[in-house]
Amino acid sequence: MITSYNVFVPSIMGCGSSLRTGIKVRELGCKKVLVVYDKGLKAVGIADTIVENLHNSGIETVCFDGVLPDPPDTMVERAAEIARNEAIDGIVAIGGGSAIDTAKGINVLINNPPPIMKYFGMQKRLKLGVPMVFIPTTSGTGSEVTNMCVISCTSRGNKDSVVSPVCVATLAILDPELTLGLPPKMTAATGVDALSHAVESLTGNQSNPLSDALARDAIHTIAKWLPIAYRDGSNIEAREQMLLASMFAGMAFTNGLVHLGHSIGHTLGAHFHVPHGVACAVALPEVIEYASRTEYKKVRMICECLGVELPVNATPEEIGAAAKNALRTLIKSVDIPNMKELGIPLEAVKKVAPLVTADSGFALVPYRIPSSKVAEMLLSAYEA
Repeated sequence: MITSYNVFVPSIMGCGSSLRTGIKVRELGCKKVLVVYDKGLKAVGIADTIVENLHNSGIETVCFDGVLPDPPDTMVERAAEIARNEAIDGIVAIGGGSAIDTAKGINVLINNPPPIMKYFGMQKRLKLGVPMVFIPTTSGTGSEVTNMCVISCTSRGNKDSVVSPVCVATLAILDPELTLGLPPKMTAATGVDALSHAVESLTGNQSNPLSDALARDAIHTIAKWLPIAYRDGSNIEAREQMLLASMFAGMAFTNGLVHLGHSIGHTLGAHFHVPHGVACAVALPEVIEYASRTEYKKVRMICECLGVELPVNATPEEIGAAAKNALRTLIKSVDIPNMKELGIPLEAVKKVAPLVTADSGFALVPYRIPSSKVAEMLLSAYEA
């Protein structure tokens, strides 16, 4: 089998590593950077601390604090216009996936004319942007080490991605101290997002030995440390381990990609405004059970990472059922709600299945199934 691997993002990690932001940005030759974050990070003082650190290193800053969840294309285009008008020569993004995806979208539009929807899909000929430094404050998206950005297309009412070297960070700075204030619900939602990245990259049709190794490590780490981080947000070791697992899961899906779970997540997120990690997790156990028909060896690996022992002669069906139960137990241990608890009407769930199969990620599923089968999976997960 011929496989190819993506180049990974240079990273520094450890408590207090964010205090090296200014020095690292200066080393990149930047003199005036756009700092991207949301108003929440401004309120808790994290954004101001990073901005001050940049100033202390002689870096001029332009701040964009208008980041919105599931970044809409109109917001990204507005921020990119600011970046062009200010002639910035670097971007620093602080926050979760929304802030980092916003920064990537801005970089796409620095030297490529809007609208950003023109660049959805795989892009190999985009003009390069500027150096980007990403500082995650959540442990889930792994966006700091991926080559794509997910944008909400307001005119179409769906989400789509730009996949390009222009979306790759120049440097990722992972400081677990910045995640200490993450509320339990956000800890859970981002944690199961990383879990989704890992298990889907392990079972999709683009998996490879490198993505498999990263995914298995991430699953094992998440299973151990996510419940601890959820119950005790001040546990710095749990925070550090989850940040590492998120990065590994991001590397795994950059190399192995994701499939049906994220197609479901994108659809539920776009139509019912469910947080991305939760939307990906609600039917994840059913997705992996489905994958076990052909990927039972990989699904057995998932069981092993989750501490589930299986007989040597376990059938694909038995392996799938065990993985489904173990994943559901882990997801429920951090109180992720089901679709009924999220207030999504049952009839509406039945209607979105064709939209799931129309999602671009559906091309990466282990084997093709009709939308009626997707509907069955969604109904199975509805009250689970």
